[in-house]
Amino acid sequence: MAKKRPNKVERERLKTISEMPCYACFIDGKEVSSEVHHIRKHTGMGLRPSHFDTIPLCSGCHRTNKISVHLGKREFERRYGTEQEILEKVNREIERCQENQDIF
Repeated sequence: MAKKRPNKVERERLKTISEMPCYACFIDGKEVSSEVHHIRKHTGMGLRPSHFDTIPLCSGCHRTNKISVHLGKREFERRYGTEQEILEKVNREIERCQENQDIF
């Protein structure tokens, strides 16, 4: 079964996330470009989670560093918070930026 393509709103969310710096690197004082990490919440490996459950992580923090979401999740969460906590912070930042754009 083919995966469903993201709709317009989902594409906007994915674009916004991909344009943000890596959350973990930013906390560490570095601004590194990111890729989209989908948070898996009981979806299994074959099912794609919602495009709204996404956070910005660089390739290292996402999947290749020793301390990353996929290779060293326990230490990653100890340093930066759970994926859900990061998602809430990212969503607040997106909302804050959108509110500021609406002023002008």
